[in-house]
Amino acid sequence: MSYRILPTREFKKDFKKVEPFMKKRIKKKIEEIAENPLRHKHLHYELQGSCRIRIGKLRILFSYSVEKEELYLEKIIFGHRY
Repeated sequence: MSYRILPTREFKKDFKKVEPFMKKRIKKKIEEIAENPLRHKHLHYELQGSCRIRIGKLRILFSYSVEKEELYLEKIIFGHRY
């Protein structure tokens, strides 16, 4: 069971800024997440409802809908600041 991947405009904009070798790593990791997004770190406070993964120095924020089987890619964070 793989979730359908839906990137936001902000994610697409951030993705263009990433180096080509990192784009490959991000795509591979997103495909892994689409298989089982429930196992990744859930965030708290203002970002409640979102999850994050770390790839090198980048963090990818995403959320998902179990009923619709959709994975929403929200934002790429450069560094450690949310």
